Amino acid sequence: MPEPSLVQRAAQVLRDGDLILLPTDTVYGVAADVRDDEAVEAIYRAKRRDPSQPLQLLFGRDSALISRYAKVTPAAQHLIDALGPGGWTIIVPVAEGFSSRALAGGGTVGIRVVPVELVLDIVDALGAPLAATSANVSEGPSPTTCDQAKEQLGAFCAMAIDGGPTDAGIDSTVIDMASEPPQILREGAIDRATIARILKLPEIHVVRSVRQ
Repeated sequence: MPEPSLVQRAAQVLRDGDLILLPTDTVYGVAADVRDDEAVEAIYRAKRRDPSQPLQLLFGRDSALISRYAKVTPAAQHLIDALGPGGWTIIVPVAEGFSSRALAGGGTVGIRVVPVELVLDIVDALGAPLAATSANVSEGPSPTTCDQAKEQLGAFCAMAIDGGPTDAGIDSTVIDMASEPPQILREGAIDRATIARILKLPEIHVVRSVRQ
């Protein structure tokens, strides 16, 4: 279990408008307080990321928090419940009244709940989701260790949390539940057959795969 002082320190760094590096179940991520557009902009600059590409939002244990930021359809909720916290990012329409630089001007939001106590604790302590993405320079290798993350983005972050090597070592699977029919934008930690089975689809279209 993460130390309370570490969690509180990370939450304060985020409130101060700085970035942190942290481990997820898939790869190391770089994160900011989603409510702070300047901090979110800093992620784009650090990664040299295309500003038209939105960031995902990491949520904690309070499922009610998701409804403040996203409109979770029954089909999307079924998928979330079936998968549990894990290597997925599910895209749904954004909640009315919520705007953030992390959305890149779009009307959808990618939500994610990771099975990592540290991340859940930080989100809960902050009281808001994290705008996050993999801690690599765009087109660079996704980092599976803290040292790899620091090598690419450490100069832009006020805090780096070393949780050891990540379990999956592959990016999350991104499922677009805002489109009809649903599609996988990036097949990663969770394979297409699992998603299709849960959604009771004979098959599901995959735009891109990063599976080995």
